[in-house]
Amino acid sequence: MGNMAKYRIAAIDVPVPGTKIFRLEPLEGGVPRFRPGQWIFLNLLDGKGASTGKRPYSIASSPSAPYIELCIEMRGGAFTSLLDRVAAGTVVGVEGPQGRMTYEGERKAAFIAGGCGISAVMSMLRQIAQEKLDGDFILFHSVRTQDKMLYGDELERLKKENPRIRTVITLTRETPAGWAGECGRISREMIAKHAGKPAEFDWWICGPVEMVRSMRECLTGMGVDGKRMRFEAWG
Repeated sequence: MGNMAKYRIAAIDVPVPGTKIFRLEPLEGGVPRFRPGQWIFLNLLDGKGASTGKRPYSIASSPSAPYIELCIEMRGGAFTSLLDRVAAGTVVGVEGPQGRMTYEGERKAAFIAGGCGISAVMSMLRQIAQEKLDGDFILFHSVRTQDKMLYGDELERLKKENPRIRTVITLTRETPAGWAGECGRISREMIAKHAGKPAEFDWWICGPVEMVRSMRECLTGMGVDGKRMRFEAWG
């Protein structure tokens, strides 16, 4: 760590209002080896290439991609206010990767993601789909409203690439007409309905602190061994 590599922002996508997906391409060499679930420090640079501020963000791209993808909510904080004004073509600094909430090829794997917590999970699911891993993989993704859903189309594609992947999308703030998914917060009942015996799975939980805490308590109450839970929380 500590060594900062320079990357160019090759593309910026706005999948939903208030969230941006950045594709970073290394200026020298390739993307360093990383495990799905790891994160990097993104640095904004001054005219001389020195860091003017940095924040940690989970890598959303799969380890085989020749770029780093970051999915970032523009929250209006000190850093994201500056990042929101950055244009494609800008050079940024990347430190890392690091982090221990990694996916190591487990074959009964369940993921809980809240909002932008889907980033780290996308890296894992992309690898599971690309490698056509055999097993049982289930994503529980909680979003406020249907128009805030990230990676919806790609999740459908990944399920076609690897039919062992299942997704449970739940809306916490609305119940639109014709919605076939779940509604409300992820609950014990919802987990039991879709995961059957949760104690047989390894779990990755990614999202705001309160959500991660309640999900850990919920899974512990359902008999999941603490050693089989990995989590990342913010806020």
